[in-house]
Amino acid sequence: MSFGRAPTIILARSGLLAMSAAGALLCGCDGPHAKAGKQADVAAGIKAGPLTKGPNERLGVVQDRAERDQARAVEDRAKEVRSAADTQADALERQAAETRKAAKQSAKALDQQANAIRGK
Repeated sequence: MSFGRAPTIILARSGLLAMSAAGALLCGCDGPHAKAGKQADVAAGIKAGPLTKGPNERLGVVQDRAERDQARAVEDRAKEVRSAADTQADALERQAAETRKAAKQSAKALDQQANAIRGK
């Protein structure tokens, strides 16, 4: 009895299912604006269904997304700045190494010149 590729497919599907469930759980969390909007909807007497949200809660969700996206943009910009700084630092380190090498060569040549003058 040969199973062929079936166990692999079953494992892959179960893994995708688990990841989808985890993603659904994470997305279900409301941010501070959504929670405040939900409270405002309740205070205003707006009834939301199990799969629907009130207008204030929906607005809060949008605000939470905007803040999250803005934070991600700031993090991405920080990564770009760090990367540019690392590149610049690497270039400066190469330049310093070249300067040290040139200084050693100059010192060696001057030492040889001084030894020649002393008659060594």
